[in-house]
Amino acid sequence: MANLTTDRLTLRPFQAGDAALKHRLIGDLRVFFWRTEPGTLEEAEEWVARDIDRQTAKGLGSWAVFEKSNGDFVGQVILQELPETGEPEIGYHFVPEAQGHGYATEAALELLRHGFIGLNLPRIVAVVLPDNLPSQKVMKKLGLRYEKDIMKADMRHNYFAFERDDYIQSTAPSSLSSSRS
Repeated sequence: MANLTTDRLTLRPFQAGDAALKHRLIGDLRVFFWRTEPGTLEEAEEWVARDIDRQTAKGLGSWAVFEKSNGDFVGQVILQELPETGEPEIGYHFVPEAQGHGYATEAALELLRHGFIGLNLPRIVAVVLPDNLPSQKVMKKLGLRYEKDIMKADMRHNYFAFERDDYIQSTAPSSLSSSRS
C-alpha cells in the first residue's frame, strides 16, 4: 500500500507497533461512540494485526493519519471491503482534538483519488449511522450520494456511493473552474 499526502496530512499504512495509535481511537467513546465500553490496548493490537493482514495487493487497507507540520497522529482513514456488499468502503475516525479541522474531508478526498485514479476502482461506498450528522456532511462534501439504508453490525446505517465516472467528471478541469465562479 502506498503512503499518501495532502497539503496538511501524511497518510501511511498501519504497521507493527501502532497499537497505541489505534487505541487512541478505539479507546475513546467520543470517537467510537456506538460502543458501550472503550476498546482495550489488547484489542487495538488485534486490530492493527488485522489492518496489516488486510493490506492487500489491491491497495485496500487502513492508513494512520498524521499532521505534516508536527507529526502528531490525528486519526485513520480506511478503504476496505464492505462485508455486506463486497464493495470498496471508505471510512475515517479522528481523535477528538483533531475533529472540526477539515482533516476527515481532506484525508478522505485523497483516499478517493487513490481509489478512483490510483486503483481504478469503479465505485466506492460508505456507511454512516443516521444520527452521525458530521459524517453525513463529510460524505456530501466528498460527492457521495445517499442511496438507501442497510443493516451493519445490527444497526441501521445510511449507505452512500460514488461512481468512478461521476468522480472523474467532478474533478475535470472544466467542472473545477465552473464551480469556482
